[in-house]
Amino acid sequence: MSLPYSEFPVYIGQVGVGSSAPNEVNDYVPATQLNVSYSTSASARRKLGKSVDSSDQFTFDSALSADISVSCLLQSGMVSGLDFLLDANQDDFVNIKLGSGIYNQCYVKDVSLSISPFEPVVLSANFVSLDPAVGGGITGDGNAYGGQEPPLDSDIIVYGHTCAVSDSAGVLGQVQSQINFKRSYTRTPIYGLGSVNASSMLLDGVEEEISVSSTGLNTLIGFSGEKLTSNLQVALNFKDGASSVGLGTQVDDLIKFPAGARVLTESYSAQGGAAIQTTATIKQVKL
Repeated sequence: MSLPYSEFPVYIGQVGVGSSAPNEVNDYVPATQLNVSYSTSASARRKLGKSVDSSDQFTFDSALSADISVSCLLQSGMVSGLDFLLDANQDDFVNIKLGSGIYNQCYVKDVSLSISPFEPVVLSANFVSLDPAVGGGITGDGNAYGGQEPPLDSDIIVYGHTCAVSDSAGVLGQVQSQINFKRSYTRTPIYGLGSVNASSMLLDGVEEEISVSSTGLNTLIGFSGEKLTSNLQVALNFKDGASSVGLGTQVDDLIKFPAGARVLTESYSAQGGAAIQTTATIKQVKL
């Protein structure tokens, strides 16, 4: 019997909380897509003067890798599962529940946002689990959201046309048609003597970039790009920009490039009968 997607909810737990399962209400994430990939590091076992033993063909010289990719909508009142986005939590892990399977010690590798007019804003995050679910099969959760109906409401979901760009430095054109944001984390796994799996991961660096397509550029960049002289920020609004119900600090200041960030890439193109299309990519090193 196949497993329907309705029985495979996604829960992302609180940051740095042992190996306990996430709360099915507070940590529920309105996911639109999920991908899980297991991979081993295998190499052929060959010995000089001997044929390959059919019962012992491989050696394994590193830990099992379990990568998790989640895409979700942003809805007011349902962002507790996104606590890992906060700067104060970026060096710690979360536990993730997929269906009824528990993935412990999940460290985020990168986060991205895609913003387009008249489309829901989608946040995507990639994790690596140091202690994934192994053995058994793939089992679902027939009582998603603690057996209740998830309170999804299209009126309090963030859409591209309700977001607002604050560009006081005047780097971009007046009309923005597409925004792509990405935050990347660089981590180093920590292994102990006699241990196959890493016990934790150290955070080495955090970098962010935003690519904005618009109708113009303020100036063309030179050898060292162009330094921002003031903030560039994207407000993730809903209800035509209304702020009566906050999304939460997890995403309020997610896309924010202060003075000192640099425009490092620019491009523009023109076609007959159409306006000039430009793209600017701005980057910053946070850690």
